[in-house]
Amino acid sequence: MLSRLAQNLFWAGRYIERAESTSRLINATSLLLLDMPRATAFDWRALIEIVGAEDLFAQRYPDDSEASVMRFLVADRLHPSSIASCLANARENLRSARDLVPREVWEDINGLHLFIADEGQHIDSRLARSRVMDHVVRNARHMAGLIESGMSRDAAYDMFMLGVQIERADMTTRIIDVRSADLLDEQISELRPYQSVLWISVLKSLSAFQMYRRHVRVRVNGAGVVRFLLADRAFPRSVRFCIEAAAGHLARLPSASQCIAAIDDAVQRLEETDPGNLTGYRLSEFLDRMQIELNTIGETIQTRYFQQ
Repeated sequence: MLSRLAQNLFWAGRYIERAESTSRLINATSLLLLDMPRATAFDWRALIEIVGAEDLFAQRYPDDSEASVMRFLVADRLHPSSIASCLANARENLRSARDLVPREVWEDINGLHLFIADEGQHIDSRLARSRVMDHVVRNARHMAGLIESGMSRDAAYDMFMLGVQIERADMTTRIIDVRSADLLDEQISELRPYQSVLWISVLKSLSAFQMYRRHVRVRVNGAGVVRFLLADRAFPRSVRFCIEAAAGHLARLPSASQCIAAIDDAVQRLEETDPGNLTGYRLSEFLDRMQIELNTIGETIQTRYFQQ
């Protein structure tokens, strides 16, 4: 496969996953507010920190109100990780590679791009926003189903899924990092009775609540959630599952030993530490290290397959 097409498929997978993950995060956050005391102050900037765009947001918006944060995350085309930008970039990447994916995937991404360009401007009310986010998630899941059921297991499929898995692992670490540091501070006395509610919100941000309850079978708590989302080998949005799935896709590609070695380093870090035993600064440091490992994996793939 031409390196240009491989790169386009890899980034199409990342952008679609990023748009879906951001939509899930926005919806889960809005639902969280319904469970919290009416007078609880909510820091919307936490969502900006999750996507790592604090500086750009400060340049673009004079305040960190709910409306400003939502416009930035959903519809701002000058923000490269907004849902609108992700879908536009995914569409551009798939344009040149549309002969390699099922035709319906191209039709879906084209339709979703047009939908968010229009409806993304009408998200001031939480009800309307929820409808828009649900539409993005449903269509992203539809595309995932089309890829799984209608795409040959060749290099094109592996490149697309590599992008999905790395992006998914990265978003999981970011959500845990920011939420555990900012929203879940047990020193904030008024939030102590709501610790379980806040951790449930973290699970729902990653569509993990039902599977957590099924497999962990204890009351939702910080240690259990962190351990499940980082180290569980069966849940498809855990960091461990994602990077091992990425290794499986790389194993089918030529000359992937250096990329697989980078993944082995990340797996070893998870094996050497029980994330559930980490709190505060130690947890943040561990998550920062995992994000560096994921960046290294992405850079290694970039060097090996795209820079030719």
